[in-house]
Amino acid sequence: MKKIWTVIICFILITVSYAQNSADIPLQEGITALTKREFTKALSHFNESIKRKPLNAEAYYHRAIVYANMGNPTAAIADYSQAINYNPLKTEAYINRGSAYSELKQYTLALKDYNKAIELKPKMAEIYNNRGYLFSLQNLHPEAIRDFDKAMELNPKYSKAYINKAFSYSALEDHLAAIEILSNLIKIEPNLSAAYFNRALEYKELGDAQNALKDYDMGLKLEPDEQNMLVSRAEMRDESGNDIGAIKDYTRVIELDSSNSKAYYLRASAQYDLPDYAAVVDDCNRAIKLKPDYWEAYVLRGNAFDFLNKYEDALKDYNKAIELNPKAVDAYDQRAIAKLAKNDVSGALSDLSRAIIIAPADVKLIEKRAILRAATKDYKGAIEDYTRLLELNPTDTKVLMKRAELFLLQGNKALACEDYKHAEMLGNGAAASKRIFNCSDSEKGK
Repeated sequence: MKKIWTVIICFILITVSYAQNSADIPLQEGITALTKREFTKALSHFNESIKRKPLNAEAYYHRAIVYANMGNPTAAIADYSQAINYNPLKTEAYINRGSAYSELKQYTLALKDYNKAIELKPKMAEIYNNRGYLFSLQNLHPEAIRDFDKAMELNPKYSKAYINKAFSYSALEDHLAAIEILSNLIKIEPNLSAAYFNRALEYKELGDAQNALKDYDMGLKLEPDEQNMLVSRAEMRDESGNDIGAIKDYTRVIELDSSNSKAYYLRASAQYDLPDYAAVVDDCNRAIKLKPDYWEAYVLRGNAFDFLNKYEDALKDYNKAIELNPKAVDAYDQRAIAKLAKNDVSGALSDLSRAIIIAPADVKLIEKRAILRAATKDYKGAIEDYTRLLELNPTDTKVLMKRAELFLLQGNKALACEDYKHAEMLGNGAAASKRIFNCSDSEKGK
């Protein structure tokens, strides 16, 4: 199963507040509620404060933070703008408005706000970190790295800048540099789980499963219930053949969040490798119940039904997967296998052909169709498939040998001998004996 590479991006919203006028009780109560993340209550208090004092920059500023946390960046921008109108020197309002613009992908406006904030407070590390992240969103990683370096110069222990700088190097595919940055961060903050998590991802990119697993273990020792890390370690364990360990991690994720459909699906994938097909069906049932359009779960459950000899159930699942995603190559591929089990050869060929239309360079699909065509004595079609495979990989001597055999079955010894000769030149020892046995002196190239 294909694994998706992920990375933590640390992006901060400054929520600095100043001493307030003791007479502004609603503002003080709103800040208290905001600190407790009681956003609805905080919003009510800030509304009251603004009603009483319409020109109060602090009330607008803090209400904007509430809107940002409630997922309404547009409303947040409006309030940050009001705060700036009433207090043009409020650096934090520029920073957070820049963050909101960034969230809306209005990068030019975001950059303008960050530049203004730097003008007001040129020694504030957080601004450079945020501007660097803005650059990284636009794949301007050299510019991003310069800003992260500046943030680290101003604050050598600023962990978010280290993590973001490592991400930019990772995006530039310099994973060794990313590992070095994160290793330096771990020296500074040995108990920061995010540093181990990110470094594990870099080791994974380099194919170093051993060190990646060590970092996942350390990160989870520090933060045992971090779900992203549990899933990542489970995927790594799965890829390393440790299906029991992977299942254990996915089970913990499910214990933490029983509504996580992906965790059920991933656990089913690990159970499929054991194999425990009954457990696969059970977990796919749960994943589909939580996410009815989970076409991948239908394919996986269909595969389990296939091994349980429940071909009709398997076909129903593959049909459903294709209904949900007409470009689901795996569904066509697996449905072809289920149709073959029911002796529906033409149906299997049709599904393989549909899959190849979607994925024309998929070698395994083309080879499957070639084998099936040859078995049904469609030698011309099989030769076309093997020719396509040779276009994709001209030095594949096994394919040359198979095509040669089909040429012989067609009675075309000359072309067969050309393929044997080519395979022999590429180092296939068996091709020489085949050529000697099947070809005349002229066909042998003598």
